[in-house]
Amino acid sequence: MILATIHPLPDGSLSLDAVRAQRIHKIAEMASRLVETGSFVDHGDSIMTLLAFGYGAFEVHALLADARQVAAEHVVAMEMSEP
Repeated sequence: MILATIHPLPDGSLSLDAVRAQRIHKIAEMASRLVETGSFVDHGDSIMTLLAFGYGAFEVHALLADARQVAAEHVVAMEMSEP
């Protein structure tokens, strides 16, 4: 007779933190591109800019709203910090 040991599974995904960190990094990278080109203001320009920088169509459409928001927040923060 073979005894089997049953180990409880962890609650949640093991890679959730890694996926979340990747997403945050990708959004920050995309926002940086939008700020440096100034294209974060217009939705269409944002899409065309990110596609031109080589981002995939799916990731552009999935992360565009967050990237534009981060870019706008960055620009506002920079303007507010000027004397």
